[in-house]
Amino acid sequence: MGIWDVMSSHLIKRDQPPPGLSSFTRIRLGWITEEEVVVVRPGEERRIVLRPLAKGGSPVAAKVPLKGSLYYLLENRQPIGYDNRMPDSGLMILKVNPEVMEGTGTVRIMDADPGSPRFSHPTYKLAKAGRDIFLDKENNIAIIPVGMQGMDLEVLITTPERASSAARR
Repeated sequence: MGIWDVMSSHLIKRDQPPPGLSSFTRIRLGWITEEEVVVVRPGEERRIVLRPLAKGGSPVAAKVPLKGSLYYLLENRQPIGYDNRMPDSGLMILKVNPEVMEGTGTVRIMDADPGSPRFSHPTYKLAKAGRDIFLDKENNIAIIPVGMQGMDLEVLITTPERASSAARR
């Protein structure tokens, strides 16, 4: 996860405080409750508004269950609190595999810009070509940031087939 979670990287720059925690780590610590996480099943179409992770509130994360125990976690990373030092902001998508041993890839960032160094631009953004939609055709999932309400981020979770028409609504 690199700089996007202090449990992966203890600093962004040597003279600054450490980065914040991801939704995955916050859930593990009990800092995010089940009531603060929206569950959206693959094939379901749903719009949700995510509060900034650093600010808290409800909902602060969304979970999309996959096959077996795999799932996606969605979080809204905005430049506030510890996240004000992050090189990017927007929708962060994490793929979680609780079956693997800690430290060996339990959580992976679904990097919106894999060409950027050290996860410097991993978030999905509104109207940012190449970074405006996450598609997982194998699991029949499309995730699209569709609007901002202050620092709250509206996200559409749908299927790849319905993604383009649903995002326009």
